[in-house]
Parts: sequence; C-alpha cells; structure tokens
Amino acid sequence: MPDATICKERILSEDYRDFILNGTQTTYLAEISTDNVCEQDAGFRYRCIYIPAIQAEPITLRKFPYASIPKCYAPTSLDTLNQTGILPIQNYPTLQLKGNGVLIGFLDSGIDYTNPVFRNLDGTTRILGIWDQTVQSGPPPESFVYGTEFTQEQINTALTSENPFELVPSTDTDGHGTFVASLAAGSGVPAQNFLGAAPESTIAVVKLKQAKQYLRDYYFIPQTATAYQETDLILGLKYLSDLAAEHNLPLVLCISVGTSSGGHVGTLPFSSILEILGAHANIIPVVGVGNEADKRHHFQYQLQNTSDTRTVEVRVGERVSGFTMELWTRVPNVLSISIVSPSGESRGPVSIRSAGRADFQFIFEGTPVTVDFKLLVERTNYELIFFRFQNPPPGIWRVNVIPLRITDGLFHMWLPVTEFLSGEVYFLDSNPYYTMTNPANTSLPIIVSYYNGSNNAIALSSGRGYERGEQARPNITAPGIDISGALPGERFSIRSGSSLSTAVTAGACALLLEWILLQLGVQSIDSYQLKSLLILGATRPDNMVFPNPEWGYGQLNLYNTFEELRRY
Repeated sequence: MPDATICKERILSEDYRDFILNGTQTTYLAEISTDNVCEQDAGFRYRCIYIPAIQAEPITLRKFPYASIPKCYAPTSLDTLNQTGILPIQNYPTLQLKGNGVLIGFLDSGIDYTNPVFRNLDGTTRILGIWDQTVQSGPPPESFVYGTEFTQEQINTALTSENPFELVPSTDTDGHGTFVASLAAGSGVPAQNFLGAAPESTIAVVKLKQAKQYLRDYYFIPQTATAYQETDLILGLKYLSDLAAEHNLPLVLCISVGTSSGGHVGTLPFSSILEILGAHANIIPVVGVGNEADKRHHFQYQLQNTSDTRTVEVRVGERVSGFTMELWTRVPNVLSISIVSPSGESRGPVSIRSAGRADFQFIFEGTPVTVDFKLLVERTNYELIFFRFQNPPPGIWRVNVIPLRITDGLFHMWLPVTEFLSGEVYFLDSNPYYTMTNPANTSLPIIVSYYNGSNNAIALSSGRGYERGEQARPNITAPGIDISGALPGERFSIRSGSSLSTAVTAGACALLLEWILLQLGVQSIDSYQLKSLLILGATRPDNMVFPNPEWGYGQLNLYNTFEELRRY
C-alpha cells in the first residue's frame, strides 16, 4: 500500500473512487494490484479502498457489488425532559443521574467546542476528542490517514487562549451537530430554560466531510444538500468505538443521519456495523427513523399472478436535474420492467440477467434513463432494479412492473430522501409505511420515532415501520417537534425532526448506563437489554395496540422505567 501521505491525497481527491469491501475481494478488484490500492480498516472485516477513476469507471452493478458503492446519508434534522421522564431522574435524591462516566458519540456536522453547554463548571471541556475529517493541517487519529484529531488536552489549551480556533480550527458552520449534541449532553443554561438529557456525560465527535462530487453526480444530489458518504461514516464508527475502548468508557452512539438507499433490511455496511456494535457489551447505538413518512417516496404492491402487471406512476415536477429509484423484491419473485415517458414513448420490457444494464433514450423528452439489474444482491435473497433518470421533463412517468415468476408477488420501490431531490418527485399512489431511513432497519440498535409533545400526536413526517422483514419498528418514540437547543455562537433555536428524538433518547441511555454500570456495579449490558428497559417503562395510551408502526412500544419515560423496576 502507498504511504500515508499519498493515501490521504487519494482519499480526498476527486480523481479516486471509494468502495467498501467486506472480507474477500470482488473478481474485478482481484485484477488490481493491491500494492497500489489505499485502504482504511473500518473494523469487523470491513475496509474502505480508493481506486483511480480511470480504472473504476463506469460504476455499474455488473462490475461492483451493490453494497460496495458508498451510499449518501443526510442529517435527519430536526418542556422535553419532563415529557420523557428524564428530569425527575436527574434530580431524584438517591439517583442524581447526569451521565457521569458515559461517552456519547456523534457523527455529524461537528460541534462548537467553545460553547459553555459542553464545558465543566471550571471551564474545561467535556469533549474527549474530535476527529475533524475536513481539516487536514494536523495529525489524523491513529490508524487513519486523513482529517485531524483534536484531543481533550488540545481543546482545553485552546479554550484558555484569546483565539481558540487558531489552535483547534474545528467549527460547526451547519449547526446541526451542535444542536443534536446539546440535546443529548448539554449543560444547563438557566437563562434559556435549557438542560440536556445527560449534562455530565463525556462527548466525542466525528465531523464528517461532504461526499465526493462523483457520488453526488451518481445519485443526483443537489449542491446545496448536506451529504455524507458511507465510507466516512463507517470509519467514524471505528474512531468512536476505539476511543471508548482506549478510555474504558461505555459508549452511546447517537446516529442522526439516514438514507432511503438500500434494501431496508439492514444489510448496508453502515447498518451492519451498527448491528455488530450493538451486540457488544456497553455499546448502545441509538438511531432515528428519519422524516420521510409524509413525503410520498415509498410504493408497495402485491402482484397476484404472472399476468398481473402493475403500473407505478411517478410525478416529476419542474427543474428536476435527475433522480434515482430502487425496486426490491424477494427471490424467487422475478420482475422485469418497462418505462413510459410523459409523452407516451415506451421502452422495454427488459431482459433480466444475473447482473445487467439497460440504457434507454427517450427521444421527445431528451431523457436518458439507465436501469441496472441485480437478480441476486449480495448478502440478501432480493432482486434489485436500480433506476437513474437524468434531466427528466415534468409530467407523469410510468414504470410497468412485469412479473416473470411469482411467489408472494410483493415488491417495494423507494425514491431518495427529500434532501437529495432537486425538485418535486413522488409516487401518485404512495404508502407511508416502510419509510424508516437506513440504518433504522436494524434489530439491535434502539430505533426511535418522534411525536409532538404539545398535543401527544405522532409527527406526520416521522418514519414508520415496518422494515421489509416485517419486524416491528420503531422500538420507542420521543418528542421531536418545536424543541429548543444550542447553536454555535451561544445562540439557541427551535427545531423539529428525527434527530431531536434520537438525541434525547441517547441521553436517556447514558443515564441508564450510569446507573447500571456505575451505581449498581453490573459489569456489562447490551443494547437489547437496555432497549428492553426503555420499553418496560414506556407510556402506552390505552386506546392503542402495541407495538405499532408509529409509536413502537410507546413513549419514552425514563422515570417510569425505574418505577416499573421497583415493582419486581
């Protein structure tokens, strides 16, 4: 492998293409000399590799496994502590839980480390480390070759200087990371009537760099959208888990990013690694469901027989530069498609092969459409049809789904998350379920939806179950509408969204870990056990059946968890 300086340049360069491998190489990668390939170990047999564009292009599902192509993730943006039963637990005389001795890790837009909500009473920082993937001026963390790590000692030195950002030039210009971290772990600000869920917890942050331009082009992501690529996310998980292990701290992972890419069964690399981490002792991933339930980006239908062709109508608005779309069905169902443009031009049906591609050119629209087929997607028993529409004119596009072989006949289609669309694109006959963004389609992490605490109603946008294996999701719900949090520059703001409920629940998990590991002296606990404790204390209205695809097992109520434990 080339030296660290060369690999750093390649990881950051737009002339290199990034891939994720698990275990063995693909046939194509076996043809490339590994002596000239830069790698980064993401743990658990996953590794990120970086290949010259001239060797990797074109990127197709025939050449590369579906999961090896990094997906792009968007932030799931945005009196709460009383509603969740956290404030009584913080103040209960014999408990006084504040998150002491627990590390909360964030993968986000960074953090305003100068903000008082992230400091101790003596002015020192509560941040154990920041890996800023966007700053290349300092040494990266051990075993990584890009970005800069800022240690707790460096941050404390910076906080005592007149110009802290000269010493630690890590900022949060977006504000999302600061806001989320403040809700999970912020100290009290009486003047703002603000207090985070775990105000004495330790904090670790990965400031994610933006996705490379070739991935934005591949997925048609607008330049104005915040997009993080999967390679940086999985390496960020390794940094946070290594940091926790180095300091012997239990770790809560606050995951407030999501994507509609993938089969919605938890097999993408980011989802798989979170699943593995969730099985480890004292590592608790908390994942939000996203904000896609009311966006009309999911379609579902069950074909009855081989003559039952279904037409799926997609409404495309003005000035859409392009979009992707995915169709998934479980083998031995085998489906083909044809496409009809708004002017009535028809292309297809296509021939299905184990891995193939069809390139359509619609004359009147001037729109190229590429369709990749994968009859057997790696690590699943699903067929994938992947669409790329470039510069589609406005109107109704029709996809005819043609059954070649039928068992249950069920198929799903997803459009990208709203942030990754440059204009209006939606299914005319949409389905609000199966709209949890990945990685919320996993079983071990704690999956959190969100509701409106002012009227006790589930939020319309809150992603909802089920995942495609028909398992009940989410696990629990927490407030996520019109909540106050900190922003850079000691400002406060009101925001809503999936990130908010995720952060509050992550803080609640930190309090539970403090009680179980430090006060009770239990040696270890896994995410399944901690999740069960939250479910045990969840508030469940009498007029609902639980679990359900909006509320999971009920509303987060940490105080009630302790009340329930006292009964047994």
